[in-house]
Amino acid sequence: MRAAFLFGVVSQVGLALFLCSGHAQQVDNNPTRGDGLVAKLKAIEPKLKATFAELKQKAEDGDGAAQERVSQLLEHGQGVAVDLKASFDWAEKSADGDHGLGQFRLGLMYRFGTGIEPDEKRSNGWLLKAAKSLPALVEQKNTKAMQALASLHYRGWGGLDQDRVKALKLNQQAADAGDALALVEVADQLWDGKGTRRQRTKAKDLYKKALPMLMDLGEAGDREAQFITGNLLAGLRMGARDFEESVKWQHPGADAGHPAAQFLIGARHQKGHGMPKNNAIAMDWYNKAAAQGHPGAINNVGWMHGTGLAGGGADGAKASSMYLRAAERGNSVSQNNIAMRLFSGADIAQDKEKAFEWHKRSAENDYGRGQYYLAMRYDTGEGTEPDLEKAVHWYKRAAENDEINSQAKLAQMYRDGRGVKRDLRESLNWLARVTEFERDKVNPFFAREQATARTAAQGYVKLKKYIDEGWPISPRDMNVAQAEAEKGDVRAQYELAALHASGVGGAPESLKSTYNWAVKAAAQGHAGAQYYLGICHEEGRGISRSLAKARGWYQKAADQDHAGAQNNLAAVLEETASMEEAGPLYLKAAKGGSANGCYNLARLIETGTGGLGEADPKAAFEEFSKAARMGHGPAQNNLGLMYQTGVGVKANLEESVRWYQHAANQGNLDAQFNLGLMTLRGEGGLKADKVKTFVLWGRSAMKAHPQATENMPALANQMTEGEKKQGRDEVRQWTGNRKVLQYFVIRKGD
Repeated sequence: MRAAFLFGVVSQVGLALFLCSGHAQQVDNNPTRGDGLVAKLKAIEPKLKATFAELKQKAEDGDGAAQERVSQLLEHGQGVAVDLKASFDWAEKSADGDHGLGQFRLGLMYRFGTGIEPDEKRSNGWLLKAAKSLPALVEQKNTKAMQALASLHYRGWGGLDQDRVKALKLNQQAADAGDALALVEVADQLWDGKGTRRQRTKAKDLYKKALPMLMDLGEAGDREAQFITGNLLAGLRMGARDFEESVKWQHPGADAGHPAAQFLIGARHQKGHGMPKNNAIAMDWYNKAAAQGHPGAINNVGWMHGTGLAGGGADGAKASSMYLRAAERGNSVSQNNIAMRLFSGADIAQDKEKAFEWHKRSAENDYGRGQYYLAMRYDTGEGTEPDLEKAVHWYKRAAENDEINSQAKLAQMYRDGRGVKRDLRESLNWLARVTEFERDKVNPFFAREQATARTAAQGYVKLKKYIDEGWPISPRDMNVAQAEAEKGDVRAQYELAALHASGVGGAPESLKSTYNWAVKAAAQGHAGAQYYLGICHEEGRGISRSLAKARGWYQKAADQDHAGAQNNLAAVLEETASMEEAGPLYLKAAKGGSANGCYNLARLIETGTGGLGEADPKAAFEEFSKAARMGHGPAQNNLGLMYQTGVGVKANLEESVRWYQHAANQGNLDAQFNLGLMTLRGEGGLKADKVKTFVLWGRSAMKAHPQATENMPALANQMTEGEKKQGRDEVRQWTGNRKVLQYFVIRKGD
């Protein structure tokens, strides 16, 4: 089958002597903003105390907004010592006075047991009141109210339906008013694709915009801003992690007694992120936070006991006890953990019905693994009555939260038509989503998820070929189609050929059966079958190769407006120098939705060939874009080139990186070279990195890519022996199939 021609567009950017001018990179030893934070906080401590005293006076005079703010400062230890009981009392006063933010805060404190024993019923009651009170504050342009109401919509709390579109709108409104924390919420939703399509380039820009704003707030004593600053620095969303700088922003809060900060400093010690790995010190910090009722810390104390890292050997009973405490305080991870133990009877009496209830609470708190296991319980009928419809619902919720097992399960369900109508395109999409798994070794499930992704990638390649060949997306089962096919029904004959091509619907995969049924359908004029026979004759698939016969079958299908056949017929004509005939056929194929057709049409438009008029880079850009958004690797590479060079579109190096990355992820050699060059130069928001370039070029060179092969020696000469060893080791992992390609996910609006 003809995917596309690869000539006609220069797809590698010249090195411009870059490799010949070695630069010694200087190490930046300048102090960071985090280095000066403690001194700045000490200097403004009198001001923070005075601010608290002023707010407390207003609170005592009955000001509901001041009461809510005093509650927050007492929790964070900002201008006053941490006092969670007093924090709860002030939140209660604010809520009783009908202040919407006080009601929201009190609802959360009851849910997570902050300063009070947890009470989900009371939590729901106060959040219900908050949902009714907050809109008035939003009308008053209160950005914190906007964020609180957004949170209720996002989770579906307070009697509201889950609506992440509304949540994004409210967060955006607060961000537009200058709220840095809201800006991070917007970036989070864009990054995750929650309430909108996934927009990671834009999200990255917003994180970078928010960071200095948060640092300014943090240096002025805002504990929440310090906390979020640390989280951004420790994450991958702005680039490489910086745990050491992250710790500098979160340690002051921990030292002041803020439980959430104490929990995170414990985690940093446990994992050796930004400070020496030390389980004893980690336990000390976890216990400090747990003593104040922090659910995450209580959960981790349980995990440390369960794994024996707390000292004194593994203690499963202690772990179960702590998981239950944390679960009761609203921790969704703990809720799932205790559910797993109740389900299996591990260090606790087995009770599958109770396990189901905890899975349900975890799932309703939007935890992906909890949603997956809830779906499993509905699927298998363990701990509850079986309900396939609810199982599919929760698999989808989990899969959208990037839970890899649910994504793999949905791919299988859509393939088999179990619980859903068979939809092989949707199955392909979920297989691709599996390959998006978190590849950072910090991922605790990395090895397991990589194995799952490897299996999914193998299934993806096979199913992608099936779809690219134009086979039906929702063929019926073999036992339904067989009888009709044998009676001469052309649709059933083609369906039966498709089933044998894919091995789905109870049909054994068989090239011979596929061909035989396609012959029968083609004889009755079925365009899809005729197209397939053209492919078989062109490639010599199961029969002798004959380009003349292939062209004949393509012509029959193309005459019926089969887009794939129109593209392949045009490619045959182009090979025989019949360019004037090829151009109009590529145009028809592109209009018919063929990704290959769009790509090939773009090539001819860009070069002004094929009888399509003069060269038109802008029109070529549009066609490359269409193909790229359908997952076409060479088109994605060429789109990256156009963004890089400003041909046909305004130059945008970050968009260039984005499309090179998509194509490189799918194994496109030109894109790997081009992305490697931008990585070497540190362009498009990338950090200059010789090792990453070495790996990208090495992968291409191993497959005889000329530019990569030519430039590898010069690159290697600029690298240390350690860098070269690191690069070679990673290239070997790719060539040894120990790494998994990340396939393009087609999302609406992407």
